[in-house]
Amino acid sequence: MLGLGDIGATLVQPGSVGVAQPMGAKAGDGKASTGTRRAPADHENALLRASMITCSGGVCQHGRVPPAERLVLSLTGPDSHTIDRTPGLGELVIGPPNPGNQPHVILGPDDRIDWSVFDEFTVPAGYPWPRWFTYRGNDTSFVEWARNRPIERFHWTPEAAVKIDASRARISSFTIHLGTEPVEVVVPHSEPGNGNSFSVSGDLSLFTPVLADGTRAPETLYLSTVTPPDPTGAPWRLPDLPVFAAAKRVGVYGQPLRQPFDCTSLLLFPRVEGVDLSGQLTNLEALMELSELTSLRISSSPDLSSFPPLERFTKLNRLMLSSIDEINGKRIRAEHRKLTKNPDREWHQSWVSELRKPEWFVTEHGLPFSEWPAKAGRVATKTYRTASAGIARATSAAEVEEAIRTFVRFFNTQPNIETIKRDDLGDAVALLATHAPFDVSPDLAQTWFDEERDY
Repeated sequence: MLGLGDIGATLVQPGSVGVAQPMGAKAGDGKASTGTRRAPADHENALLRASMITCSGGVCQHGRVPPAERLVLSLTGPDSHTIDRTPGLGELVIGPPNPGNQPHVILGPDDRIDWSVFDEFTVPAGYPWPRWFTYRGNDTSFVEWARNRPIERFHWTPEAAVKIDASRARISSFTIHLGTEPVEVVVPHSEPGNGNSFSVSGDLSLFTPVLADGTRAPETLYLSTVTPPDPTGAPWRLPDLPVFAAAKRVGVYGQPLRQPFDCTSLLLFPRVEGVDLSGQLTNLEALMELSELTSLRISSSPDLSSFPPLERFTKLNRLMLSSIDEINGKRIRAEHRKLTKNPDREWHQSWVSELRKPEWFVTEHGLPFSEWPAKAGRVATKTYRTASAGIARATSAAEVEEAIRTFVRFFNTQPNIETIKRDDLGDAVALLATHAPFDVSPDLAQTWFDEERDY
């Protein structure tokens, strides 16, 4: 996780300490922006902040907090939004309402934003504020604004098909979370060695990167996706990404117990020096063909059987393996210990730790509830473990069926099982079927799921 910034936003709404709703002109009404003004916090809200739990950007402070500076912002119209800047955080979250995790600034996905209202704000050290933005919406004018205003980190989730030219945007770390629509991006120019990164998550087939003439792509690329819960299925590969062929650091993040990632895809990056992987992996022997590889990190991976003998990585001097399968982890750890005794080879920040048994990955990791609110996620995980334990004890296919049906019926009694959670529960059912001691096809398990659920 990245560290916190210097100044943050506390959300303000009449009668609570928390959410900044649009005020004044209606969001997106097209009226001219009048900039930003400061207004003193009223006495009642000041007392609330001193006596209640105040949350800002995911950090909650109990009791008295430092004085906040209330700002009236003309983001979508004159005086359209109000927020409180409180010491401690540098992130601002902008987007539609999201129950349980409200953004600092609430607006519609198609509202036009005057990003220049932030030009006058800095943190005490002199850096621009906000330092980090998380934005869900379709206004692409931030890339034009960022030509002159540096941004340390920008996380963007567009909700429509978009094409943007970010080639001159001064965004150090740019992350795009893909939805269901295609996104084409002329990637930001990055000078060699400046540490800039570019990240994409979601259905990578929807992403098209473009490189403008006379520019260089960032040397650090991070990619993540969610694949079907089928660890024995055909491996998935990265799409062709010639724009990033010169990348020196590449991370590919999947999940355990799902469709495996084919590591031969990493040969798309022949100059890569550092690789970071997680999830179900296959064809790890392809890593030996990366002639410049010096650093390798693998985590949360239940099968490293294709990992080649460590001595074949002649330039590798950093090895960080954690939460990997026990059998192959012991082999690799023994090889690493042997190599560390070689006086002609120096190792830095290297370890092989947290070796796991197969059942650990089934019950403790890779479950599809990581994005659920904390309490609901704990309940879902506990219910999954109960079903998994019942399946492990099953002496017939009928007992497996009953365990899965009971799991599905439980969530008929739980609130707020909307589309995303329903899909996650369908994935959980497929995982339960995969690990059943009797042959239960994913299609059959899906039939039980559909018959029992009322969400």
